[in-house]
Amino acid sequence: MKITAWLPRPLHHRAVRDFRSAAVSGDAARLESMLAPDVAVVVDGGDDEQPALRMVTGTFDAVALLLHGLRRKPGLDVVERQVNGQSGLLLIADGEPTAAMTIDFAGALVSVVWIRLHPLALRHGLTV
Repeated sequence: MKITAWLPRPLHHRAVRDFRSAAVSGDAARLESMLAPDVAVVVDGGDDEQPALRMVTGTFDAVALLLHGLRRKPGLDVVERQVNGQSGLLLIADGEPTAAMTIDFAGALVSVVWIRLHPLALRHGLTV
C-alpha cells in the first residue's frame, strides 16, 4: 500500500501553478521532473451514463498526454481554479469549459492527475 503525504494548501497551490506553467509552455523536461516515476493520468470521458476511463502510467506516457492536452494553442486557456476543494486546473476551449483537473502529490512529486472531460458542474458556469 502506498502512503501519500499531502502537501499543505499553500504548497499544493504553488505546485499546481508550477505544473501548469511547465505544461502550458511545453517544457517536457521540467514537467517530467515534477512527476513521480509511477505517475498515473486518469481521463474520465464525462459521460455519467456510460463512463469511460482511460489511464496512462509512467512519466513518458504521462508527459506526452499532458503536453498534448495542455500545451499553449490558439483558443485554449488553462486557468487555476478550485476543483473539488483543492487547487486544480480548468481547461477552457474557445470560451467553453471543457475539462477540470485535480493534481495529487506524493511528497513533492505529482502522483495522480485526474482529468474530467465535460464535467456536469461546468455546463452551467465556471465553478466546480
